[in-house]
Amino acid sequence: MHPARRLVERATTAYRRHPELYSAVATVGAGAILVALDLPPLWMSAAWADPAATPDAWRYALLAVAFGVMLLRRRHPIIALSAGTVLFAVDLAMGGTIGMLLVFFDLIYSAAYWGSPRARTVLLWLIVAAVAASAVIPVAVGLPAQLVVLLVLQSFAILTTPYWWGAAVRRSRELAASEAARADDAMRLSAHERERAIRAERARMAQDLHDVIAGNLSAIAIHSEASLSRSPDTARDRAALAAVREASVAGLDQMRSMIVLLRTGDESRAAPPRLAELDDLIAASGLPVTVTGTPPDLPTAADQAAARILVESLRNAGKHHTGGRVELHFDAGPGVHTIVVRSTGGTPARAPGTGHGVPMMRERAEGVGGSLSAGPQGDDWVVTARLPREDG
Repeated sequence: MHPARRLVERATTAYRRHPELYSAVATVGAGAILVALDLPPLWMSAAWADPAATPDAWRYALLAVAFGVMLLRRRHPIIALSAGTVLFAVDLAMGGTIGMLLVFFDLIYSAAYWGSPRARTVLLWLIVAAVAASAVIPVAVGLPAQLVVLLVLQSFAILTTPYWWGAAVRRSRELAASEAARADDAMRLSAHERERAIRAERARMAQDLHDVIAGNLSAIAIHSEASLSRSPDTARDRAALAAVREASVAGLDQMRSMIVLLRTGDESRAAPPRLAELDDLIAASGLPVTVTGTPPDLPTAADQAAARILVESLRNAGKHHTGGRVELHFDAGPGVHTIVVRSTGGTPARAPGTGHGVPMMRERAEGVGGSLSAGPQGDDWVVTARLPREDG
């Protein structure tokens, strides 16, 4: 890194750590330089002052005291401004310098920026009173109108400009903080809604788990009861045991798949949809849907996952592709069924959403051992789900 650039970065870092210190150094340093240049005082014609009779050492001393005062302006802005006002008055009595004017300007700005609401209100009224006094007192002592106008304009510029500037910067900071707090609240609300939806889905999936294995358990109970109620028969008993085993294995496989699915969910449906209800699901979407291929005969968990993926895909098509149509294609491959939902035509729309739809569909597919991809293909939006033909 170039030495000059390294020096600039170090200076920037130091300023960010101690902005009050470096600002005070810059302001007082500029004032000292102006004194050293022997510039004319601000009010050369002031009747009360003899600038030539005032040693520069007094002006440097005032700037040194002002440096200490400026270090207080963030933690104690009103105290710093009060002390700075006294220093400014003393400097004014000696004819006034630009350096002390810069200090006074900065202290008013700091009071308007860092002061409490009550302190800022009091300061504003004091500024109004000072500007008014700059008009009333000269008139009372009989100064010319031209000089009175000049004094009023000077006092107005010196007192109100830094106050307005500090108040404006403070309002900008408060507005930024308010927007940041609003954004944090929105994020927390979104997280809460997501957690609530997941809890609700887990409760529904628990009911689905009961529905999935209830039929198999009932079959086990019926076959075992029938075998026990009759006289022993080896062939019949073996057939009953085979049926019991088949039902129990199927129930275990389905239960395992459903337990995996308990980790996902964000939909609101009392009963789980099934592909057997395809016509009803399409009708409920209100979209023109063209179906090609035959809906697959999947295990219960995979069937419910496929139906939920289809419902979410149709919902997204209606929300984000206004006036379009949907092409639904089923394809049975070796060991896997592919379901393709293509949203085409219509007008793309940026409708509000939670942003959870595609991740949840992907989790549903992966929960039963499948996969899912979703994304644009040209002007279309395509969702492709690949689900195993057997529980895996």
